[in-house]
Amino acid sequence: MLLSASVFEERDLSIPADLARIGEARDWAARAAEDFGLAEDARFEVRLAMSEAVTNAILHGSGSMRDAVAMEAREEQDALVFEVRDCGADGTGHVPRLHEGGRGLELVSLVMDEVALDRDEQGSVLRFVKNRHAS
Repeated sequence: MLLSASVFEERDLSIPADLARIGEARDWAARAAEDFGLAEDARFEVRLAMSEAVTNAILHGSGSMRDAVAMEAREEQDALVFEVRDCGADGTGHVPRLHEGGRGLELVSLVMDEVALDRDEQGSVLRFVKNRHAS
């Protein structure tokens, strides 16, 4: 079921690189998806993708809890676009491995319509997209 869509307002969120804050990012993304008018199953996929993206940014793109993970959500051509930015550290900082891991970005690519990862000297940006009328 597709919810009625209205004008989507671009939004952003920044959290410390702390695994305890992932729920905040996940809920923020779910609200964005709901405001955009995505159906319940697509909203679940957005929550899952954001959880994996932020976890990846904390584990691999931060050196300490003082580092920030920044998120942005915006509409582009009838699609909801998210970007998750980190500072690009090597991930050898404060966060212990809780499980084997290594499949987060693969999972994001399975539930989203487009995924791209860009890295430069300032860090990494993971961009993922959910089309409003995905099949």
